Amino acid sequence: MNRKSLSLYLLSAALVTGATGCNRGFGHERRIGPDSATVTIQRTWPAAGIEQVKVLEVDGSVKVQSVDTNEITLVAHASGELETKAGAENQGLFETTLSGGTLRIGRHEKKEFRMPMLFGRREVRIDYELRVPRTVSLALNTVNGRISTRGNSDGEQDLVTVNGTIDAETTGSHELSATTVNGRVKAKFLQTFQGAQFRSVNGGVEALLPRSASFNVELSQLNGDFEASFPLSIHSNPGSRRVSGEVNGGRYELKITTVNGDIELSRLEEAK
Repeated sequence: MNRKSLSLYLLSAALVTGATGCNRGFGHERRIGPDSATVTIQRTWPAAGIEQVKVLEVDGSVKVQSVDTNEITLVAHASGELETKAGAENQGLFETTLSGGTLRIGRHEKKEFRMPMLFGRREVRIDYELRVPRTVSLALNTVNGRISTRGNSDGEQDLVTVNGTIDAETTGSHELSATTVNGRVKAKFLQTFQGAQFRSVNGGVEALLPRSASFNVELSQLNGDFEASFPLSIHSNPGSRRVSGEVNGGRYELKITTVNGDIELSRLEEAK
């Protein structure tokens, strides 16, 4: 399943669940019972040859710190109705594979995202904390959980969740994509800007960009306010909530789509 297909699947799954009125596992973060177990797993990989880290999870948050390092470290916190396997990799709770320059982390990538697996399964939550080199690209996907990236990341970022917020930091030297259904998106471009796409159904979008950023912004919004601290030349489309404008020559594309949420574009230097 490629990134585009997975993003569309997660969005469709959330809409189907909302339409049927069955919110179990989607509408609210599930609580772990008093008889649950907890396990912490720590792993380390040499970073040489790894170009991308890909995480796929159903219930759990993903937090990534980009730093100057020559290795990738993972701390995974699992809780719930755990079925551990002695001697198995990661105690059998999730998979980690390295192939073709991509380190994949998560619970059975090919099986976990089939619709039948989302209902009637064990109550298990796995939260991932990663430290990666600044040049590694990130493809982070979860259903119920928050996604956070911190540090001077020089790699491309593709971030997808259904029920959760997205907080992203990047130098801006590569494109950033962030998609959520129920949650806000906040993105901070620390040095430059070379393109971004943000999508949310129930949540606002806030983007903080350097004063020198050159971009052409396209906004699509149903319910919410729009605020910008950049001197935008706005072109609105009559009869719709679609707005476009240019800043500093409009060199790169900034596309933002929301249904219920405010949109805010701020200068990084002026952010509180």
